[in-house]
Amino acid sequence: MPPLSEQKRIIAELEYCFDLISTIEQSQSDLQDTIKQAKSKILDLAIHGKLVPQDPNDEPASELLKRINPKAEITCDNGHYPQLPDSWTIVPMQMLCSLTDGEKLDGKGMPNLDVKYLRGERDFKTLTNGRYVAANSLLILVDGENSGEVFRTPIEGYQGSTFKQLHINENMLAEYILHVINLHRKALRENKVGSAIPHLDKKLFKAIEVPVPPYDEQVRIVTVINSMHSKLDAIMENL
Repeated sequence: MPPLSEQKRIIAELEYCFDLISTIEQSQSDLQDTIKQAKSKILDLAIHGKLVPQDPNDEPASELLKRINPKAEITCDNGHYPQLPDSWTIVPMQMLCSLTDGEKLDGKGMPNLDVKYLRGERDFKTLTNGRYVAANSLLILVDGENSGEVFRTPIEGYQGSTFKQLHINENMLAEYILHVINLHRKALRENKVGSAIPHLDKKLFKAIEVPVPPYDEQVRIVTVINSMHSKLDAIMENL
C-alpha cells in the first residue's frame, strides 16, 4: 500500500494514460474511416475518367462494346453523361457479365468452396456432388448481409450454396468490372430482397450503369487504383 498522496498521484497518472489511449484509439478509428472514404473516392474518380489522363489514340469504348454485342447500337455520344470523357460510354452491367449456377456434378469428391473457406476462416469440407467451379473462377455472394462480395477461387471445387458464378465478358478487363462492383457494394447490401434470408437484388445488380472506358485505359486505371489502394492498405496495417 503506498501513502495516500502517492495513491492520488498514481490515480492521476492512470487517468492521464487512459485518456491518452482513448484519444489514440479514436484517432486510429478516424484514420481508418478516412482511408475507407479515400478508397471509395479513388474508385469514383477512376470510373468517371478523372484518375488517369486520356489517350486520343485509344480505340473508343463503342468499338469494344460492338464486339460484345454486334447488334447493339452503341456510340460514345455522352450527352446525358457530360462528366465522362468522349471515348467512353455507359451500358448496364448485364451487358458485360452474367450470373450462373455452373455445371452439376455427382460422384466426385471435391472441396466445398463456401464463404468461410474462401475468407480463410476454416479448411474446406469435401462434398461428393454439387455445382462445379474451376480454379481462378469468380463467385459472387448472393445470400446474407454481405451480398455482392466477390471471391476468386484458389482451387477447383463445388460452388457454395450462397454463391453464383460471375462471368465477365472476355472483351472487358475483369479487374475493372470488379472495381465497379466494389464501388456499388453499399447499395447492393442496402437493397437486398427477401425477409428470412436477404438475397442480392439481381435486377438491381444487372441494371448498374457501368461507365466503360477504352480497354487500354481500363488497364491504366486498374494499375493506378491498385497502387493507391496498396499504399492505403500499408497505412491501415501499421495503425
